[in-house]
Amino acid sequence: MANDPYRTTDFTLTVEERIKAYYHSVTSDPKYCGFDVQPLSLLYLASIPPTTPTVTWTFTVTSSLCNKDGNLHGGASSTIFDNLTSTALFTIGKPGFWDNLGVTRFLAVSYFRPIPQGTQAVLECEVVAAGKRMAQVRGTMRNGEGKVCASCLHEKVQTGGPSASL
Repeated sequence: MANDPYRTTDFTLTVEERIKAYYHSVTSDPKYCGFDVQPLSLLYLASIPPTTPTVTWTFTVTSSLCNKDGNLHGGASSTIFDNLTSTALFTIGKPGFWDNLGVTRFLAVSYFRPIPQGTQAVLECEVVAAGKRMAQVRGTMRNGEGKVCASCLHEKVQTGGPSASL
């Protein structure tokens, strides 16, 4: 049975290939139909700078992502943040160090301005800090004018390896 890129990182792949494998394991797995599939399937990998632990995604806000007022729904944006800020960890991962994306410990989202339907939005994801077991990633969502519309702090816990004692 092949490894699932959602759970296991293949370090024979480039960082971009790892990110795309993870993305497709969520959006294209015929055995998975979670509520995150549809919103994530609307995003596109835009860039992975070679010198910073950053991944950038783009998407157009469609009606399926909007609340009744026609703006990006808070639940949709938090789902996008939760899944895609994690992809920045692929930029620092190596065997034995963030070799899977762990689990969410804490996710705080702040909303500053609405992102209306039809807007081309940009999501920047950056590793702030990473230790052996915990990491913090920052996400920033901008509108087409480059204005910050929402941001998040996402704390991850590495689940691989031996359990820590309390």
